[in-house]
Amino acid sequence: MSGPTSSTANAGTVSRVNQTAILDVLRRHGPLSRQEIGARTGLSAATVNRLAGQLLRKGLVVTDGQQPSTGGRPSILLRYSGRAHLVSVVHVGATRTEGALVDFDGTIVHRVNRPVVPDVLHAADRATIRLEEALSVAAELGAAAGERGQRSQAVGVAVPGVVDGAEGRVTWAPALDWREVPVGSLLHDRTGLPVVVENDANLLAVGEHHRGAGQGVQDLVALVLGTGIGVGIMTGGRLHRGSRAAAGEIGYMLLGRSSLTRFFPGFGDLESRVGSAGLTRQARERGIAAPADRPLTAADVFDLVRSGGVQARALLEETLDYVALAVANLCTVLDPELVIVGGEMGGAADLITPGLRDRLVGRIPHVPRMAASALGDDAAIIGAAELAARLVSDFAYVQATR
Repeated sequence: MSGPTSSTANAGTVSRVNQTAILDVLRRHGPLSRQEIGARTGLSAATVNRLAGQLLRKGLVVTDGQQPSTGGRPSILLRYSGRAHLVSVVHVGATRTEGALVDFDGTIVHRVNRPVVPDVLHAADRATIRLEEALSVAAELGAAAGERGQRSQAVGVAVPGVVDGAEGRVTWAPALDWREVPVGSLLHDRTGLPVVVENDANLLAVGEHHRGAGQGVQDLVALVLGTGIGVGIMTGGRLHRGSRAAAGEIGYMLLGRSSLTRFFPGFGDLESRVGSAGLTRQARERGIAAPADRPLTAADVFDLVRSGGVQARALLEETLDYVALAVANLCTVLDPELVIVGGEMGGAADLITPGLRDRLVGRIPHVPRMAASALGDDAAIIGAAELAARLVSDFAYVQATR
């Protein structure tokens, strides 16, 4: 007899969808009275009253004064509030591991920063070291939430690699030397919390779509320029991950016939040339001097461009040629409305986006709007927090495509 079970499931789903509708309208237009919520959502007064009471008890909605009276009893105003709920985010980058506690409003309330010791970057066991570091940061965030008198409800993890499966398995992340690492399962076992693991470019796209430069845009590409290069793709307002969760790995785009004479077991053809490691390698080969006290970085190269460095400018122009080829191919296939530039080199968007636009005009059917990441270095963290919050919010969001 499946009838009662099916009805119960359907009723629960409808309730979650309706709660989501109330939260969304309060996020966009609040504070609102219950009557105004009903008018904007189309829900009945009884449904709004019942669900608003549930949301008030969960702390996701709070009262915010009263509407001015027009002769009758003044209506109580309701406002969305995500401050009562926290998630932990661990961002494992090529050269550092960051941690953050983020509330359901998308506000970062606590940070952890663990730069990678240089010797670790080339250690034989660096994969294990970086994994233990990620697990340690997650534990530290849980303790920090406890010190605030709160509890982290879920964990979101951002990694520079391909992630597949419900257990959050990182199938390949060359910057970390991770292959087939079940990060999600390991973190769940360590923390006892729900865990979501996702590619950092995908998370940049999610973060910017919900709280940054991509708000209101249904079709966008988020370009991450860092040690590697990748894109997060939103189509129809949904994250596109591909059949093997590897959509957007443009670092492996082949750039010419000579690419077919080589294999790329680590970093791909494109990112070997234009990622920060490739950029600084080429800078050294061209004799571009490093600062006296540390190795040359991509940021140093951009600073030299701004100060009029001829060799640095030539290197930038060559790099932009390669990136423009990749972006042009993406645009002809996906036709995005917006391309967002972020990642480690996103701080140089003032140099990158005009150069990309100039190279695309007249060469592809439609040149999309281009913008720097509005969330900057926090974009992937905010995206991971958004997905982690969905694990535990008990609301019906549209799920990402595979």
